[in-house]
Amino acid sequence: MYQAILFDLDDTLFSLRGCEAQALQRTLDEARLLARLPINFAERYAAISSAYWAARTADGYTQYTREQVIELSWRDFLSHHGLDAALSTGLADRFWAAFCQSAVFNPGARETLRRLSLSYRLGIVTNGYLDSQRGRLNAARLLPMLEVVLISEEVGVAKPDPRVFEMALSKLGLPADALLYVGDSIAYDYQGCHAAGIDFCHYCPPPREDAESPPVKFRISRLGELTDLLSPEA
Repeated sequence: MYQAILFDLDDTLFSLRGCEAQALQRTLDEARLLARLPINFAERYAAISSAYWAARTADGYTQYTREQVIELSWRDFLSHHGLDAALSTGLADRFWAAFCQSAVFNPGARETLRRLSLSYRLGIVTNGYLDSQRGRLNAARLLPMLEVVLISEEVGVAKPDPRVFEMALSKLGLPADALLYVGDSIAYDYQGCHAAGIDFCHYCPPPREDAESPPVKFRISRLGELTDLLSPEA
């Protein structure tokens, strides 16, 4: 039935929190600050950073730039732990460079892609920044197996706008019913697929609960379930 499978990137193939923690650890290690922090430092940074990113999204991306979000997150993080907040600018730059090279897969993601690549054309449709998304795909050595990579900053259209999915169909030369999209977001992934007439597989690992989610073609809690769902015998 399907000829191509496209994926969301963050919180579907990659663990966004894991990538952030990896970059944070690398930055702090290079700055020789790790010994001065508690073991759960990544949780504190994630909480601070998430609040700034949420504020940026809530006001239509007008209150903060990306650079400001990261620098303010570092300022508050350093202050919280009694460290010199004046270091925030330099550490923010180093952190972003490290984040753009981080690659932490969700469980089963790499093997699922490998197995699916034997039978399907694969691709990525992701919201985000060109340097971080393409950099992490390159760090993960995924680009050779991907026929289509559409990044919102690069193409000028972001999910849930159906045009980004239509771009993918055009690049693949396929009708909508030949494509399955796999993602974690109802608001961005499902809504965009629904508007474009593309089947959607909702990746919803525990402990998340989406009891009020709309009906979708497939819903999985593990990425490895995809290969069973798409087997000829399924």
